[in-house]
Amino acid sequence: MSRPPRGRRRRGGAGKARPASRPPEVVVIDKLAARGDGEARLADGTRAFVPFTLPGDRVRVEIGAARSDGVACRAVEFLESRPRAEPICPVFGRCGGCQLQHAPAPLYAEWKRDVVAECLRRAGVDAPLAPLERVPVASRRRADFAAVRAGGAVLLGFHEGESDRVVGIDGCPLLVPALDGLIGPLGRLLAAILRTAGDKADVSVTAADGNAVDMLISASVEPGLAEREALAVFAREHGVARIGWRTGNVAPEPVLVREEPCVRIGEAIVALPMGSFLQPSQAGEEILRRLVRAGVGDAGRIADLYCGVGTFALDLAGRGASVLAVDGAAEQVQALSLAAGRAGLGGRVTTEIRDLRTRPVEAAGLAGMDAVVFDPPRAGARAQAAEIAASDVGRCVAVSCNPATLARDLRVLVDGGFRVEGVTPLDQFPYSRHVEAVATLSR
Repeated sequence: MSRPPRGRRRRGGAGKARPASRPPEVVVIDKLAARGDGEARLADGTRAFVPFTLPGDRVRVEIGAARSDGVACRAVEFLESRPRAEPICPVFGRCGGCQLQHAPAPLYAEWKRDVVAECLRRAGVDAPLAPLERVPVASRRRADFAAVRAGGAVLLGFHEGESDRVVGIDGCPLLVPALDGLIGPLGRLLAAILRTAGDKADVSVTAADGNAVDMLISASVEPGLAEREALAVFAREHGVARIGWRTGNVAPEPVLVREEPCVRIGEAIVALPMGSFLQPSQAGEEILRRLVRAGVGDAGRIADLYCGVGTFALDLAGRGASVLAVDGAAEQVQALSLAAGRAGLGGRVTTEIRDLRTRPVEAAGLAGMDAVVFDPPRAGARAQAAEIAASDVGRCVAVSCNPATLARDLRVLVDGGFRVEGVTPLDQFPYSRHVEAVATLSR
């Protein structure tokens, strides 16, 4: 019989009572649950969530801690195993980043689409659902690594699922070559910096245009002269454009800048502020832009809320629209504004720095807008959606990395008189449980 992957340890949470020990049970997996784990029923009817299983698997499971409305389990023996895809990564089953490499492609695509459909159904939103859009493997242009000195060595990689434990890696097949090739050298660099047992660092890397790598290190230690010299050598030898360093919650310090990391959006060139947000892949960003353009149609005046560095605003302005771009990240809004000016779009782009979570743009502030685009963080945009619903805007495009909060916000807009014309799911994070979606609405 097939052996299960090495199981992930799940944290029960501080102060969370663990159930009394229960003997193992044999279960049959019914479906993939929302987090990508297989779902089954125990003998008493309790929902059991079993990582790395597929519908139809018959497995013996150890029963663990309570989770949402069921219990987390671990497969200890596969008695019957359905056909599987061959994982593309040697640390699959330990690294927490890609939970679904074992799922055959048709099942995987259907499941991701169904995650969006189920969220819409629960929110009572009736909408046509398009097929899943996909991005290629090896297209991920940003990543967050974790590093820790333990057992005399430095481990660099990603965390185990639901754990702080770091899984060391030699490479990642999802990353663009400019980032994948940095993993080995970066591990050696950090081994010279994290010298004491327990020293830790998180390293965010982004591949900007021309493979210019932007790196931000958040560490438990301060860099001395020797560390700064090592960083300079590393940047020169491996073509890193900029390295920033942060200790604690202070603003990051630029340790060195060999060149400004930039991205092109339409005719505009945006100089990226340190730590700024980019869509995870250029291919995914282009899909989102295509869907947003189709959603706003021929709108002449557009509000782009949660605009970031201008992923949509600069593209729409370059096509002739007048755009109000609003975000709470001051440095990103300023970078957008400068890029618009340099590209000759200053007359078409107006910017505002505003925390939309606490101070959404009011309905009156949207007066005269033909369309609104909003792309909030995972928590969604409940308050902003209410203001859009109360406005006289005729078209709306909602972009989201969280189908549950997207469905909640769409419900607000539908209750305010909008109709959802369609929703398109997008797989920007291949093999993970995450799925994005774009919804187009009209009055």
